[in-house]
Amino acid sequence: MPERLSPPDDATTSDLRDEPPRTVGRLARRAGLGVLMLIVGAAGFDLLGPRTATTSANGGGYDLAVEFPQIARAGEPAPLNLTITSEDVYDQTVQVRFCGSYFKHLDFQSWYPNPSAETSDSAFEVSSGAAPDGDWVVYEFDAPPTGNTLRIALDARVAPGQLAGRDSCEVSVLEDDQPVVTATWTTWRMP
Repeated sequence: MPERLSPPDDATTSDLRDEPPRTVGRLARRAGLGVLMLIVGAAGFDLLGPRTATTSANGGGYDLAVEFPQIARAGEPAPLNLTITSEDVYDQTVQVRFCGSYFKHLDFQSWYPNPSAETSDSAFEVSSGAAPDGDWVVYEFDAPPTGNTLRIALDARVAPGQLAGRDSCEVSVLEDDQPVVTATWTTWRMP
């Protein structure tokens, strides 16, 4: 008669509990599920970005409006649009100063229109603390052919591999190398 095989001592269900899970385990699972639902809900309501916002300032005969990326993600577009309106018709180039540290996390595509000159200068006076090291980039744009409004657009993306962080910056219109109107903004980079 053939020998009968008996099941091994360690059955596949031998490590399962017979009693219900403890209260701590149930609460931990519920908390984890709650956090996951919160993240999914925030994403569903588009609270995690990308998102743009606007800020504006006026002074020195200029109105400055800035549309900026308020929340951005690595590899996603991060357009920056400026509208500079003067009380008078432009008769010369327009100098626009940005804090240089803001551009460290961006991949530039192009400026529209292209600046006629670009300089990096640490000699400019810090007005709001947005560039504590005096790290400034100054662009010169040709005056618009007609009218008193200059529109500038930066086509850029947040550089790939950027971790979460916060970047504050300011932009100023300069006359005689001095800011006459300044606007500030903050961009949050999400992972």
